[in-house]
Amino acid sequence: MGYLRNTWYAAAWADEFDATHLLARTLLDERLVFYRDSTGKPTALLDRCPHRFAPLSKGKILADSIQCPYHGLRFGIDGRCNHNPHGPTPVAARVKSYRLLERHGLIWIWMGDAEKADEALLPDFSIITNTNKYTVVTGKLMIDANYQLGIDNLLDLSHVQFLHPFLGNADSSDRSCFSTRIEGTTVWALTDMPNEPLTKLWQMMWRSPSTTGDRRAHMRWDPPSNLLLDVGYTECGQPVSEGPSMPSAHLLTPETDRTTHYFWAAARDSLRDDPELSEQIRAGIDSAFRNEDGPMIAACQERMGTTDLMSLQPLLLKSDSGAVNARRVLAKLLEAEQQGAALSRAG
Repeated sequence: MGYLRNTWYAAAWADEFDATHLLARTLLDERLVFYRDSTGKPTALLDRCPHRFAPLSKGKILADSIQCPYHGLRFGIDGRCNHNPHGPTPVAARVKSYRLLERHGLIWIWMGDAEKADEALLPDFSIITNTNKYTVVTGKLMIDANYQLGIDNLLDLSHVQFLHPFLGNADSSDRSCFSTRIEGTTVWALTDMPNEPLTKLWQMMWRSPSTTGDRRAHMRWDPPSNLLLDVGYTECGQPVSEGPSMPSAHLLTPETDRTTHYFWAAARDSLRDDPELSEQIRAGIDSAFRNEDGPMIAACQERMGTTDLMSLQPLLLKSDSGAVNARRVLAKLLEAEQQGAALSRAG
């Protein structure tokens, strides 16, 4: 099916590399190397010297350039070779460079036509760095499956009561009201659970004598693979603004057709000055995905033997509508992009 390229993907947390440390990472089947120049500006280059194809990520940073570890050629932030220790610098000596955007504590990458890179197209994930309102914990994991299976998992949260004893209740489906809506290319999967007993997670943050409340889990998906989850509890019948909330970002970037980078961030607006609680939440979310979601998604991928889910004619439930709509939106965007690229080549 290929990848949507003229869009923003999460590439790294902003603190994963600097002006002295290189970061090697594969995104969309392309091996890249990241670093910062002396001003702090992030740079991404193809991780392959054009001379003998040595990995630049095994080299070092010199004068805002990467020096190839094999023969010493240096490549600047624009990808051009600016130093050849063996003689004149060949005009054609360069590596591919990529457009980057640093925002919301992350480095975002545009893998397609650099001239089409538009910062306004990045969805709002400001909750990650809104320290005036939230306390935030973050993490990164790998999924041993195609990224669309990870999206399916996040858009259908009916699995929580069966897979996550820390996050859900075993009988939540008895109270769940599920709906989906589409706004442009954004898909919403909305689950409301009125009069829901407190889950183990929310027992840690709830400071009311009530043992039940109205729980919500509203997931927003923006193509190709960026999701924002609004979750919270309120006293039964009270407005959302009256109760604690815990929004979270879930950003999935393909590494290969069968592996995925998963960046996540969880914010909370209650009990903010409690570092022990922060660590409990971080560890709980990491464990839930590492030991529950991740192995299940990988097992589904292994049983499928293909990333084309719909060709296997899966049984579809009402709770699948968010994931199915997201797949349809993405397929249309990908088809349009590929057709545009074909026309450009023909013209």
